[in-house]
Order: sequence, then C-alpha cells, then structure tokens
Amino acid sequence: MGEKKTNTGVLYGIIGLLAVVLVVAGYFLYDLKQNFDTASRELEQNKIFFAMEKDSLENELHNIYLSYDSLETDNKRIQDEVALQQQKINKLIAIQADDAYKIKMYKREMETLRSVLRSYIVQIDSLNSKNQELMAENVQLKQSEHRLKSEKEKLETDKAQLEQIKTVASALQASDIVVEPINDKNRPRKRINYIAKIRTDFVVRANSVASAGEKTIYLRLIRPDSVALGSAEMLVIEYNGRDLPVSASRTVTYENQDLPVSIFWDNNGELVPGEYTLELYCEENIIGKSVFVL
Repeated sequence: MGEKKTNTGVLYGIIGLLAVVLVVAGYFLYDLKQNFDTASRELEQNKIFFAMEKDSLENELHNIYLSYDSLETDNKRIQDEVALQQQKINKLIAIQADDAYKIKMYKREMETLRSVLRSYIVQIDSLNSKNQELMAENVQLKQSEHRLKSEKEKLETDKAQLEQIKTVASALQASDIVVEPINDKNRPRKRINYIAKIRTDFVVRANSVASAGEKTIYLRLIRPDSVALGSAEMLVIEYNGRDLPVSASRTVTYENQDLPVSIFWDNNGELVPGEYTLELYCEENIIGKSVFVL
C-alpha cells in the first residue's frame, strides 16, 4: 500500500515537471514567434525602404545620364569619356540594390559620376571660352587680312596708275609740225607731178622725265584713200598690237631738251591729190599728228 502511494507521487512529480517544461517551452516558442514576426516586419520594412531608396537613386542616375547627354562639345576625347560614363550609369541601374552595402556603393558611384560631370562642365566651358576667343581672333585676322588685301589692291592700283602716269609723262611729244613738198632742187612745190620729196619739220619737246639717248622717230604719211605711203626699206612698227607700215624714219640723239628734227620721204609715184594725214611715232607711242593737202 505504501509502495503504491510512492509511485503515485513520482507520477505526479513527473507530470508536474512536464507541465513546467511545457509552460517554459510554450513561452520560448511564443517569444521566438514574436521575435520572428518582428524580424519579418523589419525585413519587409527594409525591403520597402531599399526599394524606395533604389528607385530614388535610379531617378537621380537617369537625371545624371540626361545631364551627360546634354553636354555639347566637339572635343572627341570628352565625347568618348561621356559615353563611357553613360555606360557606367546603365550598369548601375541594372544592379539589384537590395541591401545596405549595395545602396552605399550606389551612392558612392553616383557621387563619383556627379564629380566627373562637374569636371566635364568646367572643361567644356573652358573649351567654349577658348573657342570664342579663337573665333574672335579669327574674325580679327580675317578683318586684318581683308584690310591688308584692300590696302595691297589699292597700292597695286596706285602703282599701276603711277606707272601709267609715268609712261604718259615720259612719252615724247612733237610740236610745230610743218609739211613741205619739194622738188629735186629743194624748192617748195604743190603739184604732185613736180614733187620729189616730202619734208616734215617738227620739234621734239623737252621732257625731264623721259630717258635720254638715241631715239628712232617714225613717219607715216596716209593718203586720202587711207593707204599709207611705203618706204624703200619696207619699214613696219608695232602699235597697239598691230603692225603699221612706215613711210620714213630717222634716229636722233635726245638730251631732254627741245630738238628740231627733219624727216624726208622720197616720192615713189604713190601720191594722189587730196588731204593727207601725217603721224609721228617713237617708242611705240604716237608723238604727233597733222594734216596737209596736195
């Protein structure tokens, strides 16, 4: 009877111990569940936070991308570097930033991209300023070139005009032209049948600009029918690009002073009645002109 009571007491003790264990276990399970639920809520909140943070960072990266895209420069090196930075942005956007480490890396890379962007803006502004300076210098150079060209053209025009004036000024002039038809005895005659020669007297005027020395003066006698009387030597001169037959010529020594000259044309039977034109040439210039009647 006493042994039976002992077994019953032990059984009650075991049951009581199990009850305590179950209570403690239940408490730990409840606490563990509470902790798990708390951790789950925190994890979910972190996921939401990281997702929002990533969306915000992606928006900023898109804005940075557009800022890179808006950079305008003709510099090939900067263009290549900008394209490389935009590739980095695309790679960052493709990363699944779902934890604190990746978010931190995201932000660090974004700050680097901003810093590089600022450096490009400074470089481009500097290049644009230099380009504007170069363009201004180029405009000044073109204006100077245009001015120098205009001055050169003016100088060439002035030089040509001076040369023309010098040519005109240095050309000899004949004055006091007198035509005298004469016979074999050097007596004046008007009738063609009695004319042996035509004598032309004139004065080569003094000219300090003209060159001194030997000068050949050519005489042209032109009939009423516009035919030039020829010479025995078949003389021809060039004037204004044309070859002109010459009636007679004479070489004189000119010393820049008035010089009386006489030139004779021997009658070869070509004379006809009417008004004649007389022309005197020297150094490809016409230096005198007159008319007479036979």
